[in-house]
Amino acid sequence: MLYVGLKDQKYQVWKRNSMSIDLITEEFFKQKLEYVHNNPCQPHWNLAQYQTEYRYSSARYYDRLGDEFGLVTHMEEL
Repeated sequence: MLYVGLKDQKYQVWKRNSMSIDLITEEFFKQKLEYVHNNPCQPHWNLAQYQTEYRYSSARYYDRLGDEFGLVTHMEEL
């Protein structure tokens, strides 16, 4: 962690406002979610062959295969 000494926080791990984007439409949200789920499958990472094989991905939850960590508690139908 880095000391930043801001009025609302003393420390932070990531830069503020680092490439944040508004998910303004459902289609845009789905596109970004698909990107995140496919990222571990990219050849340069080679962490999984399929989205649902990557242990730390929410893809398993979205495919109704469970959430072993219990972090995702609800979702609306996409």
